[in-house]
Amino acid sequence: MRLDVDWNDPQFGKPVRCDHPSHHPEEVARLSAMSGLDEADLGIRLTNIVVAPGNQAMVNACREFIAEPKGWLYIHGTFGNAKSVALMAIINELNERRLGPATYCNLSEIIDWVKESFSKKEQMDEKSLSYTQRFDKLKAIPVLAIDEMSAISETEWVLEFQHKFLDHRYRQAIRGETVTVFAGNEHPQALPGAIWDRVRDGRFQIVENTEPSSRPVMHWSDEL
Repeated sequence: MRLDVDWNDPQFGKPVRCDHPSHHPEEVARLSAMSGLDEADLGIRLTNIVVAPGNQAMVNACREFIAEPKGWLYIHGTFGNAKSVALMAIINELNERRLGPATYCNLSEIIDWVKESFSKKEQMDEKSLSYTQRFDKLKAIPVLAIDEMSAISETEWVLEFQHKFLDHRYRQAIRGETVTVFAGNEHPQALPGAIWDRVRDGRFQIVENTEPSSRPVMHWSDEL
């Protein structure tokens, strides 16, 4: 490609390699590893979402979050209305802007990964991380998108871990150390009281996507 610069610029008229990650196989692999997304999802951007009255507030909030990532953003709404797409777009765009590492995952995946550390010693290899090491790694992620906040089994252990983990992310967010974006089908008021009280902090943003599910009108594409 050629840069759109003035004729007297040293780069005028010279071909340069596009810096989009999709044109760099090694960058695609690196971004995929850090983002938690499949290679096919690395191209997702907010422009993939067809803006409608019901999701306009969500799209606007995501744009603001990408432009100035800070605090927490919580998106809620019914199934199948592109909340996950919005989270993936945030991760991709912040990684592309080198504001990460930014990572996408489901809450259940976080819980399963941490619980794995309690497996019997003989079932774990020498490279396996302890509970403390895994917890520290989660706390250290600068930008974290947590999807499916409503889809977990609320056992006593899960509730205790969820509170401890999100309380750490909360205090980090207040100090400007990390940012977190969430998505769930239920209003965050349905979360355990202590977590809901943190989500509704006036410095954070809660937005509802009222669009209905788009899955019933989807169809097969000719493209594989």
